[in-house]
Amino acid sequence: MKAYLKDHIGNILFFYSQIVLVIIVARLASGISGDPISKQNLLYMLIITTFFLIIYHVLRYNKYRDMYRYTVHAESELAWLPDPPDQLTNQLKEHYENQYRDYKQQVEKLHVEKRQETLFMQQWIHQMKTPLSVMRLTLEKEEQNLPPYFKQDMEEELDRIKHGLQLALYQSRLQQFERDFHVEKINLKELVHSLIQENKLNFIRHSVYPKVEINEMLHIYSDQKWLYFVLEQITSNAIKYASKANSQIHFSTHIQESKIQLDISDQGIGIPKQDLKRIFDPFFTGENGRHYRESTGMGLFLAKQICDTLHHSIEVRSEVNQGTTIKIEFEPF
Repeated sequence: MKAYLKDHIGNILFFYSQIVLVIIVARLASGISGDPISKQNLLYMLIITTFFLIIYHVLRYNKYRDMYRYTVHAESELAWLPDPPDQLTNQLKEHYENQYRDYKQQVEKLHVEKRQETLFMQQWIHQMKTPLSVMRLTLEKEEQNLPPYFKQDMEEELDRIKHGLQLALYQSRLQQFERDFHVEKINLKELVHSLIQENKLNFIRHSVYPKVEINEMLHIYSDQKWLYFVLEQITSNAIKYASKANSQIHFSTHIQESKIQLDISDQGIGIPKQDLKRIFDPFFTGENGRHYRESTGMGLFLAKQICDTLHHSIEVRSEVNQGTTIKIEFEPF
């Protein structure tokens, strides 16, 4: 009703301005003719016109009531509109429904194309893992016949390919995260040890050594697969940007205000201050990325997206030539 009155307040004011004008003219005319109109008659005229005005607007509001009720309910189904009360509204409804139908068709088409693209990407990545495994097995089989430097170079290139495939796979899965996650109780120390074991060749190759200070009884609630990927991206960066041989990557935990905080600290080259605000942006490689060709700028971006979705906070502190510490905070369950 408020919306209706707001729409017609101008008409109502104009109507009464005309009534006032008519009364003034009538009083002047009656005064000239010597037969003045009494105030009671003028009041009667005003009441009668007001009564018919109210009747008119009540009938008109009932005619448009469904339209006004539709506009004030945000949860109304967009595909439904009440029956138009007049020809103009009917034309607007037809125009709206045509646009809405086209919009739904375009959105559905985009969803289908996106699903097909994601499915193709995931299938392609899994297919690429097979030749990658074959190449690694062949390399191990021919180890005795290959120069040590050649084997090491090939292993590094295979690791880069594997890392790139993992990034692409999790990027495609992230778009359907709600279908692909399972929160469970995780022993944090066991998860970190499995991460170190899986990446031990990478640690050895770069002469970087892990140090773990995590309570064996410490448990968190998260999705193990997604969290493992996050930790792997952080660890991979820490190894990649190690400033010297025999440096350490330190895994430690702290409990603050009933929240568990995992710190992953390295002794690497650090991140320039001007880059810290943008390290979670997609494809941002920063100053360090100009010196390391394998930098993609996607690892920390995906880590941030995953942590946000899992309701874990992630923070980075770094100083050039001093190292970097990444903190992941887990909410109590």
